[in-house]
Amino acid sequence: MNATPALSFAAAAALALLPEALAKPRASLRRLPLAFALHVAAIAFICACVVLITGRVHFAAFVAVALVGLLAGVSNAKYTSLREPFVFTDLSLFSQLFAHPRLYLPFLSAGTVVAIVLGIGVVIAAFVADAPLAHRPVGTLLFAACACLAAAYACAARLPLTLQAVDDQQRHGFFAVFVAYLLNGMRPATARQLRAALAEGPFASGAPHTLPDVILIQSESFFDARRLSSRIDPSILRNFDLARRASVQHGELTVPAWGANTMRTEFAVLTGVDQTQLGYARFYPYAFIRRACASLASWFKHGGYRTLAIHPYYADFFGRERAFEHLQIDRFIDIKSFADAARAGPYVADMAVAEAIIKALDEPRDKPVLIFSMTMENHGPLHLETVEAGEGAAFHSLGDDAHWRDLTAYLRHLANADAMLGRLLDALRARRRDTVLCFYGDHVPALPHVFARLRNEPARSDYFIWRNYSFVPSIRKDISAEELGVDLVKALAPAAPCEVSARTLHPTEER
Repeated sequence: MNATPALSFAAAAALALLPEALAKPRASLRRLPLAFALHVAAIAFICACVVLITGRVHFAAFVAVALVGLLAGVSNAKYTSLREPFVFTDLSLFSQLFAHPRLYLPFLSAGTVVAIVLGIGVVIAAFVADAPLAHRPVGTLLFAACACLAAAYACAARLPLTLQAVDDQQRHGFFAVFVAYLLNGMRPATARQLRAALAEGPFASGAPHTLPDVILIQSESFFDARRLSSRIDPSILRNFDLARRASVQHGELTVPAWGANTMRTEFAVLTGVDQTQLGYARFYPYAFIRRACASLASWFKHGGYRTLAIHPYYADFFGRERAFEHLQIDRFIDIKSFADAARAGPYVADMAVAEAIIKALDEPRDKPVLIFSMTMENHGPLHLETVEAGEGAAFHSLGDDAHWRDLTAYLRHLANADAMLGRLLDALRARRRDTVLCFYGDHVPALPHVFARLRNEPARSDYFIWRNYSFVPSIRKDISAEELGVDLVKALAPAAPCEVSARTLHPTEER
């Protein structure tokens, strides 16, 4: 390769540090040489590939720098709302961006959107302005691309990473960490580590000793918002309070998600596996589920249960339809079954989900059933919702200021989630069949500006495990999401909880 492409690639690697420096959280300039080497190798690889395709050297350098700027801008938007930078598995969600734009585009600021549009225009102009090489050195470029890719793999494998994206970015820089996660995470070892963790998980063997119907509800963005301020109406969660007092167990739930990434909490509950055991699959575990595996659903199926999922949204979102089949959920009722259901804002109302659960319970059958339901009503972006003047007074005494509009919208849906609970509890109390209800929130809502004004940034959601038989004094127990399924299983037995013990659920501990 002559000097001109090599100099252009080197200049691109240096210039790419400028947009990367804008990525949040800010990275230290005192990085390991390995991080800089990975940065340079990745930029050179991009440049070599673009020259191979277009024959334009300066354009290739511009594309590499622009790509880093684009990723940094999108990462900043994500970090502002969700406290996590852009990671490699987010690339697999780009198709969801176009299929479900309301869930993603509103989180991009106007400045970011303008910058993206202008950037596309500049890229087109740069392509037209740059003259292609008269003789493209295809063999040399292919060798350079392969060499850069090999160097990037070697650097990524050796870069000391914690898989805490914020910490890693601060130590090594945004682009180096993004590339390291991508190269390391897409290795076959990621799927193997996930399979091994599930094979050693708490639901890998065993079966229920008692056979009540079981309802597991994941409530979108649910947490006890009264912890934010004493000025939030305490009666907003009256049914939740009643359920907790009559529950077998309740408490706060530590979840592996904040503001979004529902599937991380969902996966933890359904598998009982801590995210630290998942390696790179922790960021989007469903993407790496490709074969039948152990789960809470499979554990119940071994006891003769039918397993059902109810979610008033699209079955392909997050790849749930495929993943749930491998997690051994027999049937998936999605938004197609809610075509005529009532809406609360842009999504299907929680009360409609309650009715769907009751309907499923009442279906003729000869087996007990596990129903796993995920609500959708309280899904953001909340700032797109309409709030009437004076509406906030029904939920809080913070005033009608515009700063509290999103909180009012959130609390409105929270009250509807509580009404859903009231409807379900009434129906379950009237049932003659033993039934267990486990209810939990997947994460706190993405309301960073509200939390900042209240000087209170929550991280944990809430849960309870309730049953309509064999009442016992409720205990308070704060747990992690991966512990919830295990505790739910323990709560099935009315008289002899030791029949479903930790030892039963963890047969490997006997070794």
